[in-house]
Amino acid sequence: MVEKSETGEPNKINESKYPITIGSLVINEDVLGYGSHGTVVFKGTFQGRKVAVKRLLIDFYDIATKEVQLLQESDDHPNVIRYFARETTDKFMYIAIELCIASLQDIIEKQHVSLFSEIRSQIKPEKLLYQIISGIQHLHSLKIVHRDIKPQNILIAAPKKNQNHPRVLISDFGLCKKLEDNQSSFNNTIHIAAGTVGWRAPECLLLAHLNPSQTCDTSSLGSNNNTDSSSSYFKIYQSQMNSDDHPEPLRITKAIDIFSAGCVFYYVLSNGQHPFGEHFYREANIINNKYNLDSAFGGINIEAKDLIEHMIQADYRKRPSAKGIMSHPYFWSPTKRLNFLQEASDRFEIEQRDPPSPLLVLLETNASLVVSGDWYKVIDKALRDNLGKYRKYNGGSVRDLLRSLRNKKHHYQDLPDYVKEALGPIPDGFLNYFTSRFPYLLLHIYYVIVNTKVLRNDSIFASYLNPTTE
Repeated sequence: MVEKSETGEPNKINESKYPITIGSLVINEDVLGYGSHGTVVFKGTFQGRKVAVKRLLIDFYDIATKEVQLLQESDDHPNVIRYFARETTDKFMYIAIELCIASLQDIIEKQHVSLFSEIRSQIKPEKLLYQIISGIQHLHSLKIVHRDIKPQNILIAAPKKNQNHPRVLISDFGLCKKLEDNQSSFNNTIHIAAGTVGWRAPECLLLAHLNPSQTCDTSSLGSNNNTDSSSSYFKIYQSQMNSDDHPEPLRITKAIDIFSAGCVFYYVLSNGQHPFGEHFYREANIINNKYNLDSAFGGINIEAKDLIEHMIQADYRKRPSAKGIMSHPYFWSPTKRLNFLQEASDRFEIEQRDPPSPLLVLLETNASLVVSGDWYKVIDKALRDNLGKYRKYNGGSVRDLLRSLRNKKHHYQDLPDYVKEALGPIPDGFLNYFTSRFPYLLLHIYYVIVNTKVLRNDSIFASYLNPTTE
């Protein structure tokens, strides 16, 4: 609402003396932060509710109006900042949004501050990252591309009633763009790379350096042969991808948000590091696809590393969608992982074995890596002796490894105590027994299923491949 005088002109309110009252909005002098183009964020209240108030120069009225429109359209989601109201004077536009207690950058980089340290201790990384990608998925479902995903624009709010985990909110819609109904990409505005230095996708950077008359295609994107820190399974998966590598003109798509989110994922799990190195070298490294995911912090397991590597691929056509990321095994609980392996085993058991069906041939691809050479020699003697009582197993077969896992889970209560002790309790200990010895097993089965239409569409895998917003 614009405050009007009797002449129809905006009221000239004294905006140098705090608190400032405009309609139902009260702006206090406490500054929460600063943004581009003279933007300042203050504490305030709206109808008695504590809010953050974003003050933008009236010169950027059109940009601010677009931001409000996108906020109004997208804020009906638990992981997107909530919009309350806007007020306009002759100098500024004020936007009232949900007040948060910290940014992601605060809780990662300012752990010496007791408040931020306490919030950090309450957060489970997988829950935090799931909320980030859930918010991005919501925006993408509305054909909104954020274009500035970074730690400063991801805010932390207090848990809602009956919840014990802080809420994670996507904020700052100033650079967002909405695709038209028939659009899947848009031009990079006057060849300026939207976003923040060090968090922008390579296609943004390449297009930003072109003259308006120049063009660029996907062959300019860095190769995916980053051998320094790529996981063995990721390299094998890349070599098997049957994707169209014919060059096509570079486009700006939703995938720019996926790239930035991949960098944020690593930032969280490595306690503040960046996959493309130190600040001054990041953009050159991004263009050259030179990254390193070997964090000394130790918070990155094989599933997390695999997910991040897919998200930060140089070729945006090969990055997963937000929805695909939400169904990645990194986010699964031990129970869900164990049930998935068991149901996968059940599904492969119905395949013709001699000669092996095409699905079994696919399952056994790169078996040596998956079963650590010979899984029968890798398991301990207690389990090996117990397995040998009932049937013969092929130590080089992925199918037989899955079968052994499934059988022991089915008959766990009937196992001798010494075998139970070796395997550990279900689900955590039992799952860890197998995944610690065969770290690529879960990812291998997951990608065999995801990349095979008949398996991907099988109803038994629906609960694993169709993410929820839990």
